[in-house]
Amino acid sequence: MEDKPLPDPPKHLDRDVVFYYSRAHRLERASPAVREMNRDIPKTSPSLFGSLTSNRAYTMLLIPILVCAGFGMIYSKVSAKHPTPSSRIQRISLGGNTLKVSAQRFQGATYLRITKTAPDTGVYTGAVDMAITPLDLPPSGTEVRESPPVISHRIFFNSDEEEGYGLSLPFEAPQILMILQTEQDERIRIHIKPE
Repeated sequence: MEDKPLPDPPKHLDRDVVFYYSRAHRLERASPAVREMNRDIPKTSPSLFGSLTSNRAYTMLLIPILVCAGFGMIYSKVSAKHPTPSSRIQRISLGGNTLKVSAQRFQGATYLRITKTAPDTGVYTGAVDMAITPLDLPPSGTEVRESPPVISHRIFFNSDEEEGYGLSLPFEAPQILMILQTEQDERIRIHIKPE
């Protein structure tokens, strides 16, 4: 078999191919909404807030998230100033000092521990009066219910950055009510649940 040379391509295939589809021509006949969507807009990276509010659904989702976060922040501020009765360790502020109060029951007595931390120099120093009473005492064998004892005590805050105070209470109770008062008539009432 002999190799035959390939025939020359037809003349009409040598020229450039003409496309009859024109995007610009199609957009001229399109509606204004389609033309607006296909308009050349410079690409910019979206911001976080822009992404979260880019449409109505995202905005409606963002609003409850912000409301819940706001309520959480308010609740944490309020609960820090007024600790809940079920707290085992209370953190409170008294005269600019930060106090950590905890209690522990052991063999018919309750041991109270107060740790004072002074964050800066403009805090209260001086006497702090305390009144401590048990709540929900277990019933005694007698029918006449005695009033719970009230323990009065006084401690003195110094200018030290951190101080610790300990107190043994002659009762064992599931909850303790404690009132702290400074000489400047600043008073705080807290509930402590001993461990």
